[in-house]
Amino acid sequence: MVRLSSVQAKALRRLQNQAGIQAPPKTKWPSVVGKPVYLPQFRVALVRTPNLTPRYAQFRVPLNFNKFDLRSYLWHLYGVGSLSIRSYVQAQPITRISRDNKGFGPWRRPKSQKRMTVELKEPFVYPTQPKDLSPWENESWSKAEKWQLDMQEKENPKPNKGEKPDQELRDAYKEQAKALLEKKETWRPTWKALGLEPHQAAKNGGFIPSSTLPAWYSKHRKHGAR
Repeated sequence: MVRLSSVQAKALRRLQNQAGIQAPPKTKWPSVVGKPVYLPQFRVALVRTPNLTPRYAQFRVPLNFNKFDLRSYLWHLYGVGSLSIRSYVQAQPITRISRDNKGFGPWRRPKSQKRMTVELKEPFVYPTQPKDLSPWENESWSKAEKWQLDMQEKENPKPNKGEKPDQELRDAYKEQAKALLEKKETWRPTWKALGLEPHQAAKNGGFIPSSTLPAWYSKHRKHGAR
């Protein structure tokens, strides 16, 4: 800071008066009163833990958080005192990155989560979960979530969807077995049931004429498909 002489100070006050700039009023209090407040750039979430006693509470904190940060955060913001803090990092399960709307991308591990369990000076009981969720439009939320999941499954089927059994073909076999047990149909070899002689199968290249396929086999299927 540059210190001005008495002549320079008088000249500066004369220039300020000519420009219409008034000097700040002299008070016995400093210009800044109190402690500056810094808004946090992180999130601390209280986790519902019904298995813990009222003396303990668990929080989900950023990975760069330490025990002193959480203790200071709880005390200065909420006035909650802590006796001890235990922390651990929870690794997330490995998943696959979706590529071209398919689940055949490379494997990846999502970002880990850090949790801290605090031993409180005063007991704390987590509020009970309300049974009636109608004031929060839970029914509309559930319907919208179900519709979104159905649309995602329809547009982006799971990779193992082809491993699921063909339910239509199973139902057809069940109907045929029931008809055979009730003697509504007579059992015949496959080539006779399809109306195809062995030499005809070789002549047609193994394809069965669609006109000779029974109703239970050709139902919901393309003609000529195996």
